[in-house]
Amino acid sequence: MFLAVPWADALYAIDAPWWKHYGQQVAAEFRGEKFSARARGPARAAPSQHFENSGAAALSLAAFLGARRVLMVGYDCQFTGGQSHSHGDHPPTLGNARSLPKWPEKFAQCAAHLARLGVEVINCTRSTALTCFPRGDLEEWLCKD
Repeated sequence: MFLAVPWADALYAIDAPWWKHYGQQVAAEFRGEKFSARARGPARAAPSQHFENSGAAALSLAAFLGARRVLMVGYDCQFTGGQSHSHGDHPPTLGNARSLPKWPEKFAQCAAHLARLGVEVINCTRSTALTCFPRGDLEEWLCKD
C-alpha cells in the first residue's frame, strides 16, 4: 500500500471511505502530493479524468502532470492468489474490489484517452487481466533510455 513507497511523488485514491480510514496516516507519513477525484482530507482534487477507478485515475493524473511514459506495476485487476489487492484485503469497513468486473473496461477507456495524448503505457505487472496496454518486463524498461 502507500507505505511501501513513502518516497513516491504522488498518491491517488478515489474512495471517500478509504480517505476516511487512512487520511490521517497519509497526512502524517506520506510526503508526496495527495490526490482524489474530489478534495478529501489531505487530498486535493485531481485536475484529470478518473474513469471511476483509482488505478486508471492515477494513470490519467500522471499524463496530466507531464508523464510521457508510464510503467504500470501491481495492476493485476483480478483475484490473484485469492486476494483482491497485492497488499491483501482492506479492513472490512472498506470495499475490496466489489466492482472488479468493471475494471478492464475502465482501463480500456483510460488507454484510449492516454493514446490520444501520446502517452506510452507499459503494463509490467507480473499477472494481469488487462489487455489494453502492451506488456513489458519492469527491469528491462527501467534500463531503457
